[in-house]
Amino acid sequence: MALSTHLPQDRVAEHDRRPTIIVCNWSQEDPAWDLVEDLSGVPWQPETAHTELVEPTGDIASMSEQLAERLLNHDVRALLLIGRTRHEGPARVQLRAEIPHENGKRISTDTPGVVRSTGPAGEIIDAVTKAHVSIVASSEHEPDAGSELLYDLLTRMEATLETPAISLLRFPSSMSESNIAQAVKAAVTVMTQNLTPLPRFGSGRA
Repeated sequence: MALSTHLPQDRVAEHDRRPTIIVCNWSQEDPAWDLVEDLSGVPWQPETAHTELVEPTGDIASMSEQLAERLLNHDVRALLLIGRTRHEGPARVQLRAEIPHENGKRISTDTPGVVRSTGPAGEIIDAVTKAHVSIVASSEHEPDAGSELLYDLLTRMEATLETPAISLLRFPSSMSESNIAQAVKAAVTVMTQNLTPLPRFGSGRA
């Protein structure tokens, strides 16, 4: 199943060399936030990068495979997963994910038991806090599709020499849409601020 995406119309311009970050709403039943904030149909984006919104397909394995392919091809340079936490209180940056279990047993003995997110957690927390949104770092593995997707993506990326930034933000159901928007925007800005522009058209990949 193909990913469901929203891309800015100006992204097709060959002279625009800004890198792309994907923001993925991993929950099909309760998406955390929509990057498209008005009737224009254009996702919000910072000055230094393009944002692409990916909506859930319901198939975590298929979604992970397609997202990983785009990261490995350098078509996308960073990935921010957003969804809900089962806890009330502040937003959370999830620092780790554990291997999924089935009937009390690990689904595989060939992959690590725990993987750690590769996004700049400390910088994200600082930026979100400066945006006046309460947020904490969390080492808790919440057993849901978000953790499963984070785990699967990070294990697919572990053999790469330059692992892209992959982060997971969780928001309580009581948090306002405006606070979620501020947190996502702050995280996206931090995750893309040091990315280099794409090669010029016709010059090939670095």
